[in-house]
Amino acid sequence: METQKIKNEIIAAVDAIKKELIILSHNIHSNPELGFNEYKACKWLTDFLKENGFDIKISVASMETAFVAQFPREAKNKPCIAFFAEYDALPGIGHGCGHNIIGPASCGAAAALARVLKSDFGRILVVGTPAEEGGGGKLSLIKAGVFNGVDTAMMIHPDIKTKARANFLANVQMRFKFYGQSAHAAASPFLGRNALDAVILTFNNINALRQQLPSDVRIHGIITDGGERPNIIPAFASCWFYVRTKDKDYLETLIEKVKVCAQAGATATGCRIEIEMGENRYYPMKHNKALENLFRESLEFLNIKESLQEERGTGSSDIGNVSHILPTIHPNIKICNDAPPTHSKEFAQAAISSQGDEGLIAGAKALALTALDLFLNPEKLEEVKREFAKL
Repeated sequence: METQKIKNEIIAAVDAIKKELIILSHNIHSNPELGFNEYKACKWLTDFLKENGFDIKISVASMETAFVAQFPREAKNKPCIAFFAEYDALPGIGHGCGHNIIGPASCGAAAALARVLKSDFGRILVVGTPAEEGGGGKLSLIKAGVFNGVDTAMMIHPDIKTKARANFLANVQMRFKFYGQSAHAAASPFLGRNALDAVILTFNNINALRQQLPSDVRIHGIITDGGERPNIIPAFASCWFYVRTKDKDYLETLIEKVKVCAQAGATATGCRIEIEMGENRYYPMKHNKALENLFRESLEFLNIKESLQEERGTGSSDIGNVSHILPTIHPNIKICNDAPPTHSKEFAQAAISSQGDEGLIAGAKALALTALDLFLNPEKLEEVKREFAKL
């Protein structure tokens, strides 16, 4: 078949399941579930994939809401392309990151490819990855060997603009617990050791540190425990920070600097400190220009313009870790005309708007066409893999 004809068939295949994908997106949005508890989303997505001929495995890598869907059942010595589905929500905000769009877009792309190419081309995986918002589901999947034999991976993320490249920062979570001595805050404050003051000093020390840090560094935190009553010197207080940098190698140095800030707060107040490091460390994105360019060609085929606006600030994602073991892309698709920040109720509303639905379908088509290029043109896949090996 001519490539142009197959591409048009892929587009038609996505259009044929358009209503199902939008219903999936809206159902997930209406039933927001936090990381590792995405039971409804997991079932809805896997039911859809099963109906489209995929073999399903649920509870993968000791995570009840992780799944791997495969089509066809056997495809030895042929390319394997994985699509990521994310579907966790944010506490208090719901789908303020638009994850209700991500899972259906990946499932739509995979289903369209399976319908058009049948079983003669290679292997398609849809990998359901729980708890992207800090839980690091993809890290557990990496450890379990789920990506062994996968040639490349991709997904689409909703945003205020369409971009083939997404930048991510390395990220680690740090918790500081301070133990002091309670006392009457008016009658005998001199008998106490104020754990809350240790927390406040930690924040102040980090703020003083910022001017000596590279411009890409982000350190932000909250007070998780600050005492019980104003008339009691807090004997215990705690805080929780995310520590980020674009330089994976600089992360360890940065961690030590932040530790010193907290230890100084403990020393100044006479408190004992406990430091808890998050188990999951997110890596920055390892970019693959060859794969990004294929996605750009898919956008052009769909008459979708990539934004040329300057990159705004970015966060972190566990897909960065995947990009260090195999060629991976995480492009963005526009779902709104204004610029509400992600992780906001305004962005959550945009994720079920008519433009959000259009972004979902456009994203599914762009992903499917990009994978199609790799399946039909082995030399393009080899170029992607060569570039990955060099970096």
